[in-house]
Amino acid sequence: MKLCEFIRPASLPAARDNLRELGRKGMILAGGTALHFMQDHTPVVAVDITRLGLSFIKQEGAYYNVGATTPLADIQRYRAPRWAMHEICRRISTHQIRNVSTIGGNVCRVFPWADLPVVLLAMDARMVIYSGQEEEFPADEYFKTQPAKRFLDGNILTSVKVPALQAHHGFGSIKVVRTEASFAMVTIAARLELDGKNIKSARVAAGSAIPFPRRLPSVEAALVGREAAAAVFKEAAAQAGQDAPWRGREGMTPDYSRHLAEVSILDALERAATFARERAE
Repeated sequence: MKLCEFIRPASLPAARDNLRELGRKGMILAGGTALHFMQDHTPVVAVDITRLGLSFIKQEGAYYNVGATTPLADIQRYRAPRWAMHEICRRISTHQIRNVSTIGGNVCRVFPWADLPVVLLAMDARMVIYSGQEEEFPADEYFKTQPAKRFLDGNILTSVKVPALQAHHGFGSIKVVRTEASFAMVTIAARLELDGKNIKSARVAAGSAIPFPRRLPSVEAALVGREAAAAVFKEAAAQAGQDAPWRGREGMTPDYSRHLAEVSILDALERAATFARERAE
């Protein structure tokens, strides 16, 4: 994209009106890190939403509400007893990028290597979109297809609501990379709900080594109702081949990608179970 003009609206309604008037000639600008990956040179007008009060993290009941323009570095630094997002954010790109890249930019247009959609699927997060009024979309619905399609009519993501982990919940994430600044080879995230020694519910999601982030229902089904033990985790991880078309990338064959995913799922499940047990004590 070639930015030829900037508009800085004073309100959400004004920003939406600007975007609707501009159509495909307009685009939202916050951190701007995604521009590097948009290789065409179409002239566009940037609608700057960084002055609309959308950078915040606050607990609201059972959720942490994270404003769309909140930088990943702020999410990484934030600490609270039932908060889990800092773990994956500290492993996204470099510190310099995290200072400007926003949570909204990471989920409004999803690139194949994106990490946050995987975590938000596992956490059962909700995306809040302004279209004249605010409407919430659960992650399962929001990430069914490329989210960018939802914003063609001038709609604006205002926040992401991440459930606060309860005492019996555990979360674990794994990102496999060659170097710190490299895109992920495989990203896995898992949230487990324990009832004593057994798994009451499970959400497991994957990305990077598949065309688009998604949950792994066969893995989840192999966990529910069973003991949270290494042998069960290994058996569940082996089901990953049924749920996604694992692809070769970064010099890997599809079979190696699937194997790497299975190992990463096992690690993420063990982390989530340990997390839940420690919180229950």
